[in-house]
Amino acid sequence: MNDEQKELNEEKLLRLKRLSHNLDEAITIPGTERKIGIDPIIGLIPGGGDLIGGVLSIYIMHAGIKMGMPKATIIRMFGNVALEFVIGCIPIIGDLFDAAWKSNQRNVKLIEDSVMSEEKNTIFGYLLIGVLIKILTGVILLAIVLLV
Repeated sequence: MNDEQKELNEEKLLRLKRLSHNLDEAITIPGTERKIGIDPIIGLIPGGGDLIGGVLSIYIMHAGIKMGMPKATIIRMFGNVALEFVIGCIPIIGDLFDAAWKSNQRNVKLIEDSVMSEEKNTIFGYLLIGVLIKILTGVILLAIVLLV
C-alpha cells in the first residue's frame, strides 16, 4: 500500500470514528457515566428506526471493505451488524441491546486494527453486504406481515 493510500485510509478512519461515536456514544445519560448514541434512539422509531440504524452500520462495513479489510474481519463485522439488527428489532429489549452492544464502534475498531492490510476481499465483502440487505428486508417484511 502506497503512502497516498495510507493517508486516504487514515482520513476515512477518522470520519468513521466520528460517525460511530455519534451512533454509539454521543450522549451521556444524566446522572450516570453511561453513554448512548443516536442509534438506539433512532431504533425507537416504530417501523423503520432499526432499518435506518442498519443502513448506517452497513455504510461503515462498506467503507471498511473499500479500505481492504481481510475476509475474517469482514465476517466479524457482518456478525456484529446482523446481531445488532436482528436483536434490535425486538421491542424494548432490542433498544437496550443497541445501547449496550455498540456494533458500530466494534466495527470501526476492527477496521482500525487491520486497515493497513494488503489483502483485498471486495467481492466477498459486497456479497456479505448483499446478505445483510436481504436480512434487513426480510425482517421488515416479516414485521409488516405480522402487523397486518
